[in-house]
Amino acid sequence: MKKKRIFVHKCDWCNRELILNGKDSDSYVINGEFKYFCIIQTRGKPAERDCLKNYLKEIKKKNEYPIKKKLEEKKEQEEKEEEKKEKRLEARPRVLAKLDELNKFLKR
Repeated sequence: MKKKRIFVHKCDWCNRELILNGKDSDSYVINGEFKYFCIIQTRGKPAERDCLKNYLKEIKKKNEYPIKKKLEEKKEQEEKEEEKKEKRLEARPRVLAKLDELNKFLKR
């Protein structure tokens, strides 16, 4: 009789052992980060245990609206840069006027 390998992995949320292949395999889900999550569900009914859903809820709580925060920070930085440019432009005529005065004084 040929021996068959059985692959086992732990759920990244609840640390439950998942059998990935074979007759007694457990149902599981893998996300884009290659994390394994167990899901216990009977057909036609909502899931009794869904670790991926719990994981996503927890991440959403931690990183609530990160994109909006980044956009607001970028807008604030752009506004600050514009103010700096305006101040530089305002200072240039003064410097140019002083330079003209100095040139006139030196030519005398």
